[in-house]
Amino acid sequence: MTSSTSRAAVALPPLSRRGFLGGVGAASLATFAAQGLAAPSAFATSEGTVLPLVAALPDGEPDRTLFAPNEQVFAAYLMILAPLANSVIDDDEELFGWMEDGWQRLPNEPFNARIMEHVATLSWFYAHQREWNPYYLDANLLGRLDAALTYYLKIQHDDGSWPEYRWDEHGLAPTGFGTVALSAALRDLLATNALPERRAEIEAAIRASSAWLVDTSRPHWTFPVQFVNQVVAGLAGVAQASAVLADPDIAASLADRCALLLEHGQAPAGFFNEPRSYDAGYNFTVMLPDLGHIYEQTQDPSVVELTRRWAEWFGYVVVLEPGETRGFYVGAFSARNASAAFETSPVDDLDRGALGRVFLPLVPALGSFYATAEEKVASRAAWTASPDPVEPREKQDSSARLYMHVPLAPDGVSAAERDAQVAQLPYLRAATFTQVREGTLDQHFVFARRPGYYLAAMYGVRPYARQRTGTAHLWHPAAGTVVAAGNNVADDAWTTITAAGVSSALSAVVATHHEGPDATGEPIARPDLHAHEGVFTTRYVTADGVITTDVAHWPGGIRRSVDAGGPATEQIPLVVRADDVLAFSDGTSVTPGTTASATASSLTLTRGGTRFVIGWGEELPVTLTATDRTFFADASRRHHVLTVAHAGSITTEVTAVDLAHADGRVSFGAAAQVTPGRGGRGQLATHVVNTDDVAVDVRLVSAAGAVTYRDVAPGSSVYDLREARVPVRSVVAVVTTRDGGLPRVAVRRLAV
Repeated sequence: MTSSTSRAAVALPPLSRRGFLGGVGAASLATFAAQGLAAPSAFATSEGTVLPLVAALPDGEPDRTLFAPNEQVFAAYLMILAPLANSVIDDDEELFGWMEDGWQRLPNEPFNARIMEHVATLSWFYAHQREWNPYYLDANLLGRLDAALTYYLKIQHDDGSWPEYRWDEHGLAPTGFGTVALSAALRDLLATNALPERRAEIEAAIRASSAWLVDTSRPHWTFPVQFVNQVVAGLAGVAQASAVLADPDIAASLADRCALLLEHGQAPAGFFNEPRSYDAGYNFTVMLPDLGHIYEQTQDPSVVELTRRWAEWFGYVVVLEPGETRGFYVGAFSARNASAAFETSPVDDLDRGALGRVFLPLVPALGSFYATAEEKVASRAAWTASPDPVEPREKQDSSARLYMHVPLAPDGVSAAERDAQVAQLPYLRAATFTQVREGTLDQHFVFARRPGYYLAAMYGVRPYARQRTGTAHLWHPAAGTVVAAGNNVADDAWTTITAAGVSSALSAVVATHHEGPDATGEPIARPDLHAHEGVFTTRYVTADGVITTDVAHWPGGIRRSVDAGGPATEQIPLVVRADDVLAFSDGTSVTPGTTASATASSLTLTRGGTRFVIGWGEELPVTLTATDRTFFADASRRHHVLTVAHAGSITTEVTAVDLAHADGRVSFGAAAQVTPGRGGRGQLATHVVNTDDVAVDVRLVSAAGAVTYRDVAPGSSVYDLREARVPVRSVVAVVTTRDGGLPRVAVRRLAV
């Protein structure tokens, strides 16, 4: 065991035998049973013969009506306060003070200092007088807090750091988060003039840890900075240590360290490195609140700039459903945690990102990603009025950070303000753009908005198993997300899988971008792709050269052409609603939530007034499989995986059709767009998809010329790209059936 301090052995009275109890007694068990809740296992780890046990809450407590609105979050912690305190070992000389019962962080081992962060929870309830808090100045609680602090301080290394995964580790996370916890505990002990000797030891400990955290010779300051959430937590701890000790010298280097993060911890794309790529969870619910904590202490403008850049990035990777404030993360990009549905909640017990709202007046774009002030007020009123017993925090979901942040956080912006910010999200503000964002590693992220869709993709290296390369997410402005790759299981990727098991999405890829409808076009440098509004093609090749994929971006949809060199399977993870209408081209209908197979050339998904046509141009074996993965609290969306087996080459087209315009004598969808081209001339792109039951001829007429395409099969598309030497205001599409009977003709004028 490594220790930074040398202390005399703890004097313990003789014990007969170590007691392992399942609870603190019948009264404690009865409290949970009366509320219909399962009692946490192992309420206590001793019989209380050395340190008296902390009494359980009386039956029927706490009274919800006694809590101030912004302090309701403490109620669930109050429910576990006694078992938490009673988990402190008091009958083992070596482990005296260890909180052994597994409430916080794994592994549940004596060397894991993260477990001990709950000293801040014990100290808060000891030091804060509230009508609902029976533990204020409780002597038994203080005794167990003292023991826990003794152990926590004992396992600190001589250099000021703490371990997490092994005794000899000098960990960034336990040191950063631990400095926060011990600063809070010291604040409470000072407020109550308790444990003066221990206070002196805590002061020495957080001075040492603060110096370690800002020491740029330490590994965590190697550039590029990795695990930025942990570095930021450490800086938050330094800021709080400086405040509680009233010693500004401790925080003197904070501004410089935040400036270093601007240059070396934040990718050009705007995300924070986790370890050296993007992760939604760590960025939004861990790091951003700690930036808020730092800003509250320092008012450092660098912290605001870090947040502003990040909020701009977040606006591209949180894709909201039309007319809603919930949606999807671009989950395939996240490197560390499973990321799928994005859903705001006003419930304090779920508000892990609360303190990020500190930045709302300074970075208004963040208003899109939080519940509104009205929702927060209503949620708290409902909590007060609820007749249900308070549910306790659960083991491994009891972080002290939640109650540290929620009471300090602003409620949020108004509903009108949030709606205004949502309207400014990039894919809602504009119908056409291409955005390229560069990563810290050799990764780049392409966001293509066209009138018929928003497509997100990632290209480059893949050092983290969770990330998926290639096309990742496809959204429609009226129908919402229809394709969403995840990062958690094998069948949630948008990918090509060879017979040998090579998956394009699970491979590093090399991508190039080209003018026009295929990869023979002139290459486009990544900086130049920003200004590109017309048709372009991205070619990406797996690092082993096995799979080549070309993605052509047209106004109304995409064409994804694959060469796998041999038998392979296309896999597309679809997001399906219960009221979607699904059908294969052979007439097989599929009920959402079920699995079906067919031999077909396309699948249609109809949602409201929009029909998505996913076609591959030939009759092939295809299966649509419903998974058990649902999205949102109401489980209103479900992942379905579309797989198409092929001989090695396939072109899959994904096109959205507005049914209001498709109805007529001939059913078809069409889109046309003029965008700036080279030499000041326009580029006219026209895309027509046949949604009729029979083959058709398509004639396109515009000021740029006329062309006819023959025998376009059901589910297939026509793509026409031409230079517009004169101004083009519209395209006339004439579509004629070719089934041998009396021809049906439909004419539509497409504004451009």
